Amino acid sequence: MKKIISTIVVALIVVSVGCKPKQTVVEPPLMQTSADSMSYVIGLNLGRNLIGLDSLLNIKAVCEGVRDAYLSEPKLNDEMARAAYLKYMNYDVYERTKEFEAQFLADLRKQDRKFVATHSGLTYKVHVLGDMKSTIRNNRDTIRMCYRVLDQAGGVVDTTYLKSDTLRIGVGSMPKGVIEATKLMGKGGHIEAWLPSTLAFGSAGCDSLNVKPNTMLYYELWLVDVEKR
Repeated sequence: MKKIISTIVVALIVVSVGCKPKQTVVEPPLMQTSADSMSYVIGLNLGRNLIGLDSLLNIKAVCEGVRDAYLSEPKLNDEMARAAYLKYMNYDVYERTKEFEAQFLADLRKQDRKFVATHSGLTYKVHVLGDMKSTIRNNRDTIRMCYRVLDQAGGVVDTTYLKSDTLRIGVGSMPKGVIEATKLMGKGGHIEAWLPSTLAFGSAGCDSLNVKPNTMLYYELWLVDVEKR
């Protein structure tokens, strides 16, 4: 394990420093000693990569863990450390995801007052209300719609535009958030909606769309037609 970590640290430093274009040689700054400077560089690179892995990590606890490892005085034995790791990765992820999504959507509503939230957490903005005499009444109805689905980073997850067609689908077979969003408008309506992960594909994700578990999604929906059952 120590050899693997050492290899990773060296690789990070080489990638960070060695991949930059050649520049004028600069005299390396020293802290107290050259070893201090090297130690800082390692910490800097580790910190940057840890942010990429999980920005919610407690940096003080990380530094404490590194110090205890060097002193051979760990506060957790291997079994306790493994249990803590599994709890964070498998059981606490829901609460972290829920907190992050709530903050993201709250910030979105502050930036654009046209977005509103329902009790379920669906956050939406109606562009065209549509014909409210022709709306979805129950989950047995069938609809035709155009749609565009993006992930939080703006990457396309799925869209009917690439198929040059509309989708005909039973209401009950759609994700909960899409059902809720389409029921907010009538035939001819157009809506934007952010679906928290619990209203999208939840902890299971969706392999066919390459959606990872606990992923919040953005939907833009056009309700073309409603066939009542």
